[in-house]
Amino acid sequence: QAKAAAAAIIMPKLASVDVLVDETYAFAPRSYTFDSFKSTYGLAGTEAYNFLASKRVARVDGAISEGDALDWYESRIARPDWAVEGLARLLDPAGSHARKYFRNIAQGETPIVVAKAACDLMLPVCNATAEAAPIQVLAPVMMQTSAGARC
Repeated sequence: QAKAAAAAIIMPKLASVDVLVDETYAFAPRSYTFDSFKSTYGLAGTEAYNFLASKRVARVDGAISEGDALDWYESRIARPDWAVEGLARLLDPAGSHARKYFRNIAQGETPIVVAKAACDLMLPVCNATAEAAPIQVLAPVMMQTSAGARC
């Protein structure tokens, strides 16, 4: 009852949404498909929602480990620039944006599995003789407000 009542309130508000990001937990992300999404949300797929018409339903399981851990959560450092790149790809499908973090399940995309064997960098945790290398992160950006304050 509560789920149906909540759906009755929220679903009409989604009619004009162009891209929907589905963050529903999936124990086995490889098997979560567009049909899984529609079933979870009680959709037939013929409803008048922009995200259904444009086939833009994303998930944050675009890259996963062999053990199904999501790169979105398990990456060693946060890469907001990659997240923006992935979202830009969804918002501008005709553009030249790289696939990062997100996959479009409405287009039938499946997770990219990043295997241990694909790693060509020896890490100290794997080999005691390996030396740690610096991790390049985004440089801090200094901003100035219209009043001249720096932050």
